Amino acid sequence: MDILIIGTLLVVGIFLIILEIFFLPGITIAGIASILFLAGAIYYAFAELGSTEGFVVLAVSVMAVITAIIWFMRSKTLTKMSLHTEIDSVAPTLIDSHIKVGDTGVTLSRLNPMGQIIIGNEKIEAKSLDGFIDENQPVVVEKVENTNVIVRLK
Repeated sequence: MDILIIGTLLVVGIFLIILEIFFLPGITIAGIASILFLAGAIYYAFAELGSTEGFVVLAVSVMAVITAIIWFMRSKTLTKMSLHTEIDSVAPTLIDSHIKVGDTGVTLSRLNPMGQIIIGNEKIEAKSLDGFIDENQPVVVEKVENTNVIVRLK
């Protein structure tokens, strides 16, 4: 009967430690309970079975926890639960050198303070100096940066 009690306490403690490490962020009740169950199994072994068996249970519990963590990390369970997405977006492109200070364009979207404008045939990310600028308003380029231009109302 003592072996059944110790085994049950160890299994529950190992289950809770896996739950704490892989599923619940931070220190939760599962983590505290896992420590209590594992410590309870070891204490029970020392108190009821003696020191030799207590040290055996201590060694078995340490090895069982390490084995369970390694097994769970290598199992396909984590692979099935993990997110498998790829980032296919690109960073904003650099502004061509043919856009100069003083060029004029029209807003395609509301500059709030960022939005898109069109200069010639090119759509560009722009930032407003004047705060908000509604769409279809004429603007003048005040400054050219690497990935956007700074504009004001014309």
